[in-house]
Amino acid sequence: MSRSFAIVVFAALLGACATMAGLSEPPRVSLVGIEPVDIRLLEQRVRVTLKVQNPNARDITVRGLDYEIVVNDRLFAQGVSGKTFTVPAYGESTAALEVVTTLQRVLEQLDALGRRGEPGLDYAISGRISVDGVPIPIPFAYEDSLTLPGAGRRGKEGDGGSSAIAI
Repeated sequence: MSRSFAIVVFAALLGACATMAGLSEPPRVSLVGIEPVDIRLLEQRVRVTLKVQNPNARDITVRGLDYEIVVNDRLFAQGVSGKTFTVPAYGESTAALEVVTTLQRVLEQLDALGRRGEPGLDYAISGRISVDGVPIPIPFAYEDSLTLPGAGRRGKEGDGGSSAIAI
């Protein structure tokens, strides 16, 4: 009971800090792309593209991000960035950041994808965003799923076809 109360108080304090800084709502962060940059045996670098939306009436300057990406309920990568960029009022900006993942995490993802009952990917990004004028980082969380094209197609009855995912 006291833990729930502490979470509610913490959320209220974050809202108060954002309001004091002239923000009516916290910025929204979503994942829009992942692409490989450098593949090595034990470590892989990937470029993660994040979209930051600003639902406020003033520009915000992002000073940093601390985040983790989860794919199919497994940690895929963690990252931090001190890249500074401005998001216009009632607008959005993208930020391309490089993160490192490990061979172990990639193998776990491939194994989980092979065992998954339904085709597709569930992904989530969560973390904290540091904004000028707000004294503490603002938490964020975003999740979505991606259904692979052709998922669930089956061969005609009697033709010996099997289900397949066409990519």
